[in-house]
Amino acid sequence: MADLRERVEDDRGLIKQIQLAIPGFRGYRKREDLRIADNLLRIQLADKIRDDCMAPIMQSREAASRALELPVMNDLGTLIQSLKTLEAKIRHADQGYSGINPNFRIDESQLDTLYEYDLSMLEYVNGLKEAAEKILADAEIGDFKAVGPACREAKAGVIQFGTVFRERHQVMADLGAI
Repeated sequence: MADLRERVEDDRGLIKQIQLAIPGFRGYRKREDLRIADNLLRIQLADKIRDDCMAPIMQSREAASRALELPVMNDLGTLIQSLKTLEAKIRHADQGYSGINPNFRIDESQLDTLYEYDLSMLEYVNGLKEAAEKILADAEIGDFKAVGPACREAKAGVIQFGTVFRERHQVMADLGAI
């Protein structure tokens, strides 16, 4: 995944470049660009959860319903709900807003720390993607005895990911962003 901070800097238009030249506004523009990059990163993470993790699980649920595997459908439904909750939390997480003249200023290094923290969550998403693909492969060949335990293991991964994401809230609090 490309570093979105560089992409946001490269996409600065004329007005943003003028803002960078204005004393007192330059820092605000840089911090705002970091927040935009972090927001884009979180949207990409949420999209990956929806497309790479949730979609295969939904396909697995369809296969289980065709085979009338009701206990497995329950496990898959629970996993889908957990993934939807996690996706929503990531998509709508706090950004650490800081105005032009705030009472408490979040500097660029603190916003970089937040971005790096969010970037590290990509590993968790990739792990969930691998689990979802395995569940789909098992469901497609009709091995539903393997799907149930795999769903519970994937749900444990979602819970662990959720715990790490809640720690993000603590990181933001330590930065003074909340």
